[in-house]
Amino acid sequence: MSETRAAEPAATEEPAVLYELKDKVAIVTLNRPHRHNALDDASAILLGELMDRARDDTEARVTLLRGNGPSFCAGRDTAVLGKRVTGLSDFEHLSRSLRKKIGMLDSQKPIIAALHGHVIGGGFQNALKADIRIAADDAKMRLPEIDWGIMSDGGATSLIAALAGPSRAKLLIMTGRSFSAREALEWGLVDIVVPRDRLDEEAMALARDIAAKPPMNVMLAKQLVDALYGPAIRENLRNEMVALTAIYKSEDYQEARAARAEKREASFKGR
Repeated sequence: MSETRAAEPAATEEPAVLYELKDKVAIVTLNRPHRHNALDDASAILLGELMDRARDDTEARVTLLRGNGPSFCAGRDTAVLGKRVTGLSDFEHLSRSLRKKIGMLDSQKPIIAALHGHVIGGGFQNALKADIRIAADDAKMRLPEIDWGIMSDGGATSLIAALAGPSRAKLLIMTGRSFSAREALEWGLVDIVVPRDRLDEEAMALARDIAAKPPMNVMLAKQLVDALYGPAIRENLRNEMVALTAIYKSEDYQEARAARAEKREASFKGR
């Protein structure tokens, strides 16, 4: 890949997210391979900035979201799970996050997500907000939030229902079970599955193919298709924010956090 353009890193650190423009494709690469590209606050902010940059880049017609190392994205970094900026309320924290998520959905340019290895939690939900998902045959996906005493806040409740049906959404969100790339393909949650060693090549070929088409036609096609479910998905993202605000105050959430810290099974009481 050529012409790397990344946000300014510290002198001795490699950026946690990379930006690259190639053949009219903006390539945004998660770059914390030692953490399976799990996102802490700094890398999540940088990801949002670079997705905005891809949206606004006049030379780019398609965005390709991918990950370096063994995985696409393992979701929220467990080292900072449950932590946030001091003094920020639950509602403010979730409102900031909501703006980034709706911004990704609002991109006029198509977004392709190339998935491999762990595709978990927020990582999977970012992939769901892409327009097309191509997965390696080693990809394993999961929404584990239910086991952490919380639930989806990235649109999974509506996005999975739109792609795979309400029953599948309930199954995956209520159980937190893991599923394979082949299962995801069968259910409509990914669109293409390829061998792991061909993922980057196939994803870039697809991005180039779309980038070569008339850009106005591509943007209008995306807009017309999104009009079918877009308003309901955005409304449900806001509903998820309200639901999480309530859950963060629950005893069960506190029990889940204590059980995780103490490495024991949680005992939930429904309050």
